[in-house]
Amino acid sequence: MRITPMDIRQQQFTVKMFRGFDTQEVDTFLEDLAADYEALLKENSLLKEQLQALEERTRGLEEREKVLQETLVTTQRLVEEMKDQARREASIIIREAEVQADRIIEASRAAEGSLQSEIIALKRTRRQLAEGLRSTVEMYQRLLDQDLKADAGDEPAKS
Repeated sequence: MRITPMDIRQQQFTVKMFRGFDTQEVDTFLEDLAADYEALLKENSLLKEQLQALEERTRGLEEREKVLQETLVTTQRLVEEMKDQARREASIIIREAEVQADRIIEASRAAEGSLQSEIIALKRTRRQLAEGLRSTVEMYQRLLDQDLKADAGDEPAKS
């Protein structure tokens, strides 16, 4: 059973006629004891309230810490996923660029082959035209030579 300050204040002792305690002294002592006990109970109550508030605050902080930890883990996971996604996208872009580069190279080679064929055809045509022009010039040269010989043969007959 717990003793309250009121119990201390109301405590009565039996007084013996002979050799008993001074009642005023006992009452004063009991009053002081009750006051101290009351102060201790109030302090204890206050400390319990503070402890409860701190425990609640600690629980709140632990919950926040847990949430922050979960958030950190989630953020790290998302960062890794984003990095992986960026690597995959970069790999795809590189592969597409390589394929496009190969197509451009093939198109350039095809165009080069076509241009080489066209150059060869143009050189052949130039040679043919030059030979045709040379033979035409030679034919006209022969005709001129013949015409000059014919003119030369006609001139002595006129003199």
